[in-house]
Parts: sequence; structure tokens; C-alpha cells
Amino acid sequence: MTWRIRAILRSRGALVAGAVVAVMLLAPFVLTGHARTAQVLVIALIVMLVALIAQLLLDGRESLERERRLVRTAAALREATAQLEKLASTDSLTGLWNRRALFEALGVEFRRARRYARDLSVLMIDLDNFKQANDLGGHAFGDYVLSATAKVIRENLRESDLAARYGGEEFVVILPETDSEHAAPAAEKLRAAIEAFEFRSGHFPPAGDPPQHFTLSVGVASLPLPQNADSDVLMSQADEALFEAKRAGKNRVHRFGLGVASAGTPAAPASR
Repeated sequence: MTWRIRAILRSRGALVAGAVVAVMLLAPFVLTGHARTAQVLVIALIVMLVALIAQLLLDGRESLERERRLVRTAAALREATAQLEKLASTDSLTGLWNRRALFEALGVEFRRARRYARDLSVLMIDLDNFKQANDLGGHAFGDYVLSATAKVIRENLRESDLAARYGGEEFVVILPETDSEHAAPAAEKLRAAIEAFEFRSGHFPPAGDPPQHFTLSVGVASLPLPQNADSDVLMSQADEALFEAKRAGKNRVHRFGLGVASAGTPAAPASR
């Protein structure tokens, strides 16, 4: 019971105080039958009215503060949700989309391209001779090579393009609104950028040694596909084109069903 009284006093303090003052003003006159009781009653009513107005103002201020707290809480929840969604869809090493997010995005882009008869291409990318990175510089250097490769890929794509780490040393790029003729130059741009990039982490190669170089092989697949084919078929075609690029000597771009689109110097194993 005590806590209820305290709660009432906290939430309706002004009204309770006004009532107490009104009673204290009115009680002596009522008890003695004083002639000015009516006048005092009016004063008591005015006191109660002022108390009521004060209480309404306090309630309004408290309500506004509650709304502000709710807005801040909702904003914090949205930010936390966005962070969780980002963690769930991002590869922790490279910062690119992970495999799950890749297939979700590809499904969306594939359905959109099919519905509105738009172009769509997929690049399947593999780092040539990546095992050499781990063998020469250890796994820390291998991780650096993967993250640096991801950074180069991001820097050489359009804002509308989507890059993901497919697994291991494989990457996938989704190129919306891009046909086969324009996807091949986009793939060549990535291949040339990695071929020219100097890989040097803080620990390997040692000071005074030349930087390491790696190359990419890229498979390109594009719409259109047979009417009953889905996005998995497009991925399979890009994977098959990548296999052909590897078999042809690596460090090259191969378009599915069309052969080699461009090539650099055949990839050679990295050296210590």
C-alpha cells in the first residue's frame, strides 16, 4: 500500500498538493460555519484549478520526455539491427559480402533481369597459385593477400556492382545491367589491376626483398539463358568458364561459350 501512495504522490504531486491546500483553506470555515465560507470555497476551487493546470503541464512534459526516450530507444534498436544484419551478411576477413548474402542478391538481380528483360553478368574469380602465399609468408600473409585482393576488386567496380567472397580464394562479382560484351572488359580491368598490384604486408616480404605478385583467372557468364534455367545455371556457367581459364594457362578472362576474351602473361609460381 505504501508504494502505491508513493507512486501517486510522484505522478500526481501537483494535484495532491493543490487538494491539500484547498482542504486546509476550506476546513476551518466549514467546521465553524463562518459566513465567508462561500468565498473561501471559491478560492479553494481556484487553487484546485491551478493545481490541475500545473499537473497537466507536468504530465505533458513527462509524456514528451517518454516519447523522446522511445524515439532514442527505437533508433538504437534500428542501429543494432543494421549492425547485426551487416555482420550476418559480411565476410569478416575481406569485408565483402559472404556466400549467403551473395546468393540472396543474385536471386534478386536474376529475377529482376528476367522480369524486365535486362542484362546481367556474373564473374567467377580465382587467385592463381594462392597456396604460394601461405607457403611463403604464412597464413597471416595469405590473409593479407585475400583482403588486399578484395580491396582492389571493390575499387575497380561500379557502385551498382556487387562483390562477394565465394570461399577460400574465390570471389564472385554480380554485374547488373551488363551484357557479355561489357562484362569481359570489366573482368579484364580486375585481372590487370591484380597483376600490377604489389603485395607487401607489414611482415612479408622482408625489407629489401621485392614485393610478391599474384594473378587472377576469371570466368564470365551472362544472360540470356534458357527459359527454365535459374540463377544456379548462371553460376555454373561462370564456374565452367573459370575452369577453362585455368586450363588455358591462368591469368586470363574466359567467357562461357565464347572462349578467351583477354589474357596476361601466364601465371608463374611466386618466389621467395
